[in-house]
Amino acid sequence: MPGNDLIRITVTGLDKIHAALERFPHEIAQYLQQAGDEAAKTEILHERGLQSYPPATAANAPPTPYYVRGRGTQYKSGNRGESERYGTQFYVESRGYLNTEIGNRSSYAKWLAGEEQAQAMAKIGWRKLLDVAKEKVPQITKVYQLWIDKLIRDLGL
Repeated sequence: MPGNDLIRITVTGLDKIHAALERFPHEIAQYLQQAGDEAAKTEILHERGLQSYPPATAANAPPTPYYVRGRGTQYKSGNRGESERYGTQFYVESRGYLNTEIGNRSSYAKWLAGEEQAQAMAKIGWRKLLDVAKEKVPQITKVYQLWIDKLIRDLGL
């Protein structure tokens, strides 16, 4: 399970409408979880340098040793097979309806996309998850607004 390198996006201000919609807690939770999931997957994770790898570099090509993405370090005698398939290890989890958590389960995620990102990784195009999330706040807000508008329409409010 991931450690302290979790990225949390929290929606605030919903307490004002929560009282008016208190009779629909399941619906509110469902719609806002969908908003968080959509925002994470369409506005944050698709960004190149996160789930989509940056372009390969000389470190990904012969001569040996070199790193084969999705496999591991390649030596003349064979491949070590230590890749954790970073791009497939992202997850999005909703907790209640006010929190959506995005993270990566690979052991080296904090050095690629976390706050402890290695300078060499930034130089070759890996992005910090939190930086991308901050850049995308306007787009994330739009996703949430669309889901809230839909919720209000669907509930007939």
